[in-house]
Amino acid sequence: MPTPSKTGQLRELEGRQKLLLRLVELSVTLNSTLDLDALLQLITATAMELLDCEAASILLYDDKNPRLYFAAATGSDPEKLAEIPVPIDGSLAGTIFRTNQPLILNNVEQDPRHYSLVSEHIKFKIKSLLGVPMPIQDRTVGVLEAVNKRDGGFTDGDVAILSVTAAHAAIAINNARLLRTTQQALEKVKV
Repeated sequence: MPTPSKTGQLRELEGRQKLLLRLVELSVTLNSTLDLDALLQLITATAMELLDCEAASILLYDDKNPRLYFAAATGSDPEKLAEIPVPIDGSLAGTIFRTNQPLILNNVEQDPRHYSLVSEHIKFKIKSLLGVPMPIQDRTVGVLEAVNKRDGGFTDGDVAILSVTAAHAAIAINNARLLRTTQQALEKVKV
């Protein structure tokens, strides 16, 4: 019969194996899906599941206006969120985007960069937040956020999980955008 410490180690290894399998499944699905809206919903739902948190969102950079906008979020009306422009300066997501560094805040209300307009607009209280940049090649295309960890606070392990998810997501989003642009160009040629 295994000792309590061996049982704990075994559970931890099983948890890691399950996590790695889930990340591989996500990667395969992301690489086989070119519908941008479906991708965004899959990414946020998977991030929420992997980190056991209340919600997740993707903010993408708007090249035409230097700001971030909510492209997808779990548990919120995407159209309502899309109404909220998130500034690059003076917001948590903007800080993550500008510095290209992950950010853990296990007490969001104490941070002056918390953009409370979002919480007020969607009637959702954010207590803790983990955000990571979404890199592709030499640029950042957006920010992937997870909010309100259900059990305790966000950890460095959560940063690693969300960073891997964000890197895969950035590539999949870029591919879907390229396909959409190509399809639009083909439509113009046909007319």
